[in-house]
Amino acid sequence: MIQYIEVRALLRESPGGYSDLVTRPTGRVVRERIEQALLPAPAVVRIDFTGVGCIDYSCADEIVAKLAHGRTVLVVLRGLHDGHFEAIEPVLARHGLAILLEHADGTLAALGPAAAATALLDRLVAERLAGPLPGGTFALITA
Repeated sequence: MIQYIEVRALLRESPGGYSDLVTRPTGRVVRERIEQALLPAPAVVRIDFTGVGCIDYSCADEIVAKLAHGRTVLVVLRGLHDGHFEAIEPVLARHGLAILLEHADGTLAALGPAAAATALLDRLVAERLAGPLPGGTFALITA
């Protein structure tokens, strides 16, 4: 089962209605709302950052790293832009974690250290949550 969460909507619901993810307390509130919204035992959570202006290092650590660390649910991020990567990639490297990035065309790429990224893609295929596409890319299996 794949669950979809829109970060921009969570930000709009928070006091102040921000469009940026800055400060650790903001990140904590958003992560807690994501955790509360998770249905019982989703296999994959697709977190959409479309419309989020920026994310700082502390929010990336609070949201991305804590959601990806030690979970049975697989984290897939979408709607990221270049500025988001500046915060997310160092956080993943620091924790030795990998997450999945879903491109607009539905193809997946793993972000994070190479060993963690490879293990994550292998897990996706083994659990039949994603499959290979022509050209060596992968996509989530939604059926």
